[in-house]
Formats: sequence, C-alpha cells, structure tokens
Amino acid sequence: MAIQSVDNLITALSAGQSNRYDWNKITGSASYASGRNYDLSQLSGLPVANSYAGTALDWRTCDEATGNGTDIFGLPHGGNVSASIKHLLNGSAWSTAATGVPATLILVDMQGYWPGINMNSSSAQTLTGTPTLRYTNGAGCRLYLVARATTGAVAHNIAISYSNQTPTSGRSLPVTVAATASAIVPHIVHSGTAANNYGPFLPLASGDTGVSTVASVTLSAASGTASTAALCLVRPLAQITISVTGLMTEKDFMNQLPSLPIVKDGACLVWLLSAGAAVATLTTFSGSTEVVWG
Repeated sequence: MAIQSVDNLITALSAGQSNRYDWNKITGSASYASGRNYDLSQLSGLPVANSYAGTALDWRTCDEATGNGTDIFGLPHGGNVSASIKHLLNGSAWSTAATGVPATLILVDMQGYWPGINMNSSSAQTLTGTPTLRYTNGAGCRLYLVARATTGAVAHNIAISYSNQTPTSGRSLPVTVAATASAIVPHIVHSGTAANNYGPFLPLASGDTGVSTVASVTLSAASGTASTAALCLVRPLAQITISVTGLMTEKDFMNQLPSLPIVKDGACLVWLLSAGAAVATLTTFSGSTEVVWG
C-alpha cells in the first residue's frame, strides 16, 4: 500500500523500509553556459558515468540493478518492493563552487534511450527496438537529445516522429526546434536561450502528455563534424533549486509539492542540471535522496 498518513510513514521508517543514498558529480573540462540543460549521468563521480552503451539507433532499456547493461549509473534506491509502493521522501543538493549556483536539478526516471544518433547527417534515422516502460504507454514520459561528442558548428533543426500515450503513432513536434551548434558533452542539444531552443525536454504535440516510442529522428542539416547523441525517454519526478554556494538545499516531499513522488520498481534515477549562470570547469555538485515504502 502507499504511504497515506504520518502514521503510515512512521511505521514504515520504524520497520526499516527506507533507503538513503549520497551522490556526487563533477563537471568536466568544458564550461557550461547559462540557460542550457545538461545530463549529469554522463559525469564522473558517484554513481559511475553513463557511457550510453548500445547498438546505434537500437533501444536500450535502463533500470536500477543493471543500468544500461554496461554501466550501473542510476542512483540506488533500495531495490524492488513488489506489492508495496515506494516514494521519494527527501532530496538535497548543493555545489561547493560559486560557479555552480544558481541552478535547478531535475530528477528523472530514465526508461531507456536510443544511442548513436548521427549528428552529422540530414537523412531520416529510423530507430529500432520496442521500449519496455515503467509507465503505461509512456504516460508522463518526455524526450531529450543529449550530445555524446561535441557537435559541429552548422546550425540545424530537429524533427521527430513519435507515438504518444494513447498510443497514436506519427506524432511530430509542434514547433521548430533548433539544436545548439557546437554542443558539448553532456549538453541537451536543443536547450538554451537562442530562438527555437527548448529544454530540458522536447515539446509535444497538442494534447499529448507522454511518449511511448519514437520511430525516427531527422536533422535539417549535418552538423559539420562527426559526432553522436542519445535520444532519452524519461519520466520527470522532482526538482531542487540551489542558490547559495556551499549551502545545502533540502526538499521535503512529504510536506511540499510535488508530494511523495512514486519511485517505480527498477527506476533508473538520473539528475539533469539547468544552469542559471555560467558553470566553470570542474565544478562539483553533491546531494542525497531518501526513499520510503509501505
């Protein structure tokens, strides 16, 4: 059963039905630009970096226990709890450098991804594999395209054919979506402050509230440099905003909205970073998550 009262919460905590995990990530040798979004799963630290392993354009499922089959990169949360329901109880985050604030961290459940999207091609790229999702027909799930190698300086737009939560196929992005030229690892390439940038998630067609699968990705022009990206299918769960250097921000999901987000069995938890200011190289972000089940 779900945690439905303070009494339920106390009972679950007293029975040891909770888990806390500390995480730490450090940005690489490139600085991050204000207003852009970045995928922290690719950074070194704890958990290990996500290499987006897999066969190009073929769906790769992600979960807590095995990661992507090569890297166990998601935040641990205590394993499956079968008939019980697990909730996110608390979260915290901070940065030890002035260059790390202000920023917003978004916690997502990564269902999986399609690796090896060729960013130096203007041809339609057909994606293969059938996603195995923790949410029926991808309800509430969103997409983002993240760089795996620095893209070229040629500007280009992104078009996607996807199936929504109905599921109805042949859905497309409702607006022009521009990728950032010379995007770096781990930049979510369509996010930023330029015209037609959207982030951290790709916009959906009117009436769509989720994505169940994707048929193809097409760029309007080759990026100009051999590079790849991964198209990720995730379910947003929660977010934390940090604004003061070295000061931990805590969020209580029992008493604050959104309240007690459900963490599905097998959830592969990943942080995304929305930079509110320029982030210098080798900036550290740290924090913790705590879950409870009942």
